[in-house]
Amino acid sequence: MSELLSYSLDRLRKEPEVLKSEKEQLERGLQTTAVSQYGAFLDAAGCLTSISNELAAVCEHLDSLLQATPELASACESFATNAAAVQEQYSHNKQLASNQSALMELLEVPQLMDTCVRNGVYDEALDLQAFVSRVGLLHPDVPVVKLLLRQVADVGNSMLQQLLGRLRTNIQLPECLRVMGYLRRIGAFSEAELRLQFLQCRDEWIGGLLADLDDSDSYEFVKHLTDVHRLHLFDAVMQYRAIFFDTAPSGAAGGVDGAGAAALTPNLRETSMLYSWVQHRLGLYLEQLRKHLPHITEGGNLASVIEHCMYCGSSLSRVGLDFQALLLPLFEACGLQLFAAHLSNAVDGFNLRLESHKWVPLPAPMMGRGRAAAAAPQQASPSAPAAGGEGQPSGEPGVVDGEAAGSAAAPAATTSTSGAAAPAPGEDESGPPYTIMEHLPLAVYVNGVLTALNELRHCAMLSVSKPLAGLLQTALEHAAGSLVHYRHTHALGSSELALFKGCVRCMLDVVLPYLTAAFARVFAAGAGKVDAGASAGLLRQLLAEM
Repeated sequence: MSELLSYSLDRLRKEPEVLKSEKEQLERGLQTTAVSQYGAFLDAAGCLTSISNELAAVCEHLDSLLQATPELASACESFATNAAAVQEQYSHNKQLASNQSALMELLEVPQLMDTCVRNGVYDEALDLQAFVSRVGLLHPDVPVVKLLLRQVADVGNSMLQQLLGRLRTNIQLPECLRVMGYLRRIGAFSEAELRLQFLQCRDEWIGGLLADLDDSDSYEFVKHLTDVHRLHLFDAVMQYRAIFFDTAPSGAAGGVDGAGAAALTPNLRETSMLYSWVQHRLGLYLEQLRKHLPHITEGGNLASVIEHCMYCGSSLSRVGLDFQALLLPLFEACGLQLFAAHLSNAVDGFNLRLESHKWVPLPAPMMGRGRAAAAAPQQASPSAPAAGGEGQPSGEPGVVDGEAAGSAAAPAATTSTSGAAAPAPGEDESGPPYTIMEHLPLAVYVNGVLTALNELRHCAMLSVSKPLAGLLQTALEHAAGSLVHYRHTHALGSSELALFKGCVRCMLDVVLPYLTAAFARVFAAGAGKVDAGASAGLLRQLLAEM
């Protein structure tokens, strides 16, 4: 504008023509250039077309890129995650490599614990179990720790069964205390369950010992049975009391309240376990005695069993288990049965001998004179033992061979208020009168009764003296009744009747007083009295009839 303003008016009027000429000149130059440079225009047009096509392709690729971008992003994220996991695993492996020795020791704990259990090193085994338990509390979600806990639990169960098995053996008190200490450390049982397990194991041990006994011989079986209870039941009670402290809870003089009674109940229940078990074992013991005592048929053996059982009761009384009062009824019944069996054999032998006896005169016994000569030097010493005394076996013959089988049980007196004749001078007063040998049925009968008294003298109990006297009285009545029956069922000649009458007279005047006095010698003075009045009445009546 400043240039136009500087022109003159003429110049301004000529300016359009000047501009027109310049325009034409430029157009001609342009045309010339276009003609001369037409190849450039073609190239430019080709480039433009190519650029348009390329831009379209670029747009399509951009669209594909936009579509693939989310997948790429997710793949990158997955790669980052995997890389983090690989990095974490690498760090774990690196930490594992650095702690390999400690980890190997930890993995060997179950095997080491099993070795300790097998070798009986329970303290170390329990320490290892406690260590693994602490590790389990610190790392409850680690798979290796869970595996260790399961393996250690299996070994712990094996150790528990092994410790309980130790209680089923002949274990002494110190070892028993150690075993119970291990069981308490294991903690598998409460206090009441621990008491119950201990009693069950000891019961199995005693039961196993009893199962091994041979019951073919009742005498030996009862003695061994009593020894097992005397030794092992005593040990079990002492061990129980040493392990479990049963102290009576202290209370006010006026009693305990409801809370105190509730607290007292478990203590009483746990304390009663021992006494219930002991009652159970003694019940089984008494049951075995009831089963086997009737098979003991010798008085000496029965006396030995009585002494053995009473000693067992007195030994167990030191721990408060005195059961001697429970034994008396068993031995009383057995003694009565033994005496009754021998008396029955004596009566049966008398009846058989009486039926087969031939009533012919027998020579006077010659043995009395020999014994009188032997007894003469002994008369100066009143305390000299009589022939066939305490040292003579009960199974030796009695009257028949001249020796009194029951001389220890037989009295010296052979006279009675019923009119028995006094013994001949020098005759041994501790044995039966020799006049009995003139009548063989009576000799057999006296032998049988003396055998019964010999068996009885070993185990004579004052508490059954009256029933025993009743048995002997019944046996005497049976013998007298047999004589009466024989008289009424057999026809006897005059000579036979005289001999039979002498037999009845000997039975009345000699045998009855002698046997009643012999029975009295078995017991203390006045404790054993036999009423032979009924038998004597039958015999007197029979004599009166003849």
